[in-house]
Amino acid sequence: MAVPAALAGSADRRRYLSAVGRLGGGYGLAGFDQDGGLWLDLPLPGRGHAVVLDPSGRRAVVLARRPGTFALAVELASGAVTQIESGPGRHFYGHGVFSPDGARLYSTENAYDEGRGAIGVRDATDGFRRLGELPSHGIGPHDLALLPDGRTLVVANGGIRTHPESGRRKLNLETMSPSLSYLERESGRLLDQASLDPALHRLSLRHLAVAADGEVAVAGQYQGGTEEAVPLLALHRMGGAPRLLPAPTETAYRTRNYCGHVALDESGAWLAASHPRGGLVTVWSRAEGRYRGAVALADGCGLAPAGGPGRFLISSGSGALLLHDAVAGESRRLGGALSGDLGWDNHLTAL
Repeated sequence: MAVPAALAGSADRRRYLSAVGRLGGGYGLAGFDQDGGLWLDLPLPGRGHAVVLDPSGRRAVVLARRPGTFALAVELASGAVTQIESGPGRHFYGHGVFSPDGARLYSTENAYDEGRGAIGVRDATDGFRRLGELPSHGIGPHDLALLPDGRTLVVANGGIRTHPESGRRKLNLETMSPSLSYLERESGRLLDQASLDPALHRLSLRHLAVAADGEVAVAGQYQGGTEEAVPLLALHRMGGAPRLLPAPTETAYRTRNYCGHVALDESGAWLAASHPRGGLVTVWSRAEGRYRGAVALADGCGLAPAGGPGRFLISSGSGALLLHDAVAGESRRLGGALSGDLGWDNHLTAL
């Protein structure tokens, strides 16, 4: 494992974390900077999914991809690791979020024998001891995020029932009911729930990005054929109805009805969504809810803000990193000292 002596660095050397797969086999957690320098290389016991930072930025947790049961908490300055287990009858969906004070970790989990979604609650001040769980108020909670008020969790319930004994098979496609659930972080009480039109009941809501004004961007994966073009993105505010963002027809078909990640730039004005099955990343104006273009990258999925309006870093499963400026309409590949045997997994996290 390689860990930097200090993580401070200059402000223009932005740092990122991602789960990785090794081309020779095995999985890990990698940290790198915007110059392409690798500063963290940590082995994982299985495939990781997303990485969540605590509010101090000193500690990260990488959670296993479904149906994995492990997560690792890493002290970034020292490399000290704490292993976390999902517990009996539960597995992780790969996403989590800290409370504003960093004392609690919330993770999306499958209560698979009961056929319901759960939000695990752990004490981040005491070895991530499990304290209990909250209901996700749906099936298949994938991503979750904290609203700017610090009190409200928003959960993307994908609506798909699965069970570890069935592998990754989807057990309820005909009766799927995806939703966005807003719940009180302390009590789990449901505050609001938004669903799509019944005609889109197979659009599994998966990934979230939350703007500073509380608007939520949600990205989906359609559990149907690719012969029809389905809107994969929506914007939503508590108390309102989801606002679908349809892409131009040709672009919509190129997405293959699949969105792997969604992110906002640092200004909150620009939205990017990745479509790895189509080798495409679409870019949108959040205020207008309007498509503004796309950039091609084979198996491009991970997205993170890269400093400045419209700037995003994009990672691919083949190991490529692309810096895209949506305002200028320009992209460039990053090189540097990155290991050539790493393939980036689905998500990027900016420190």
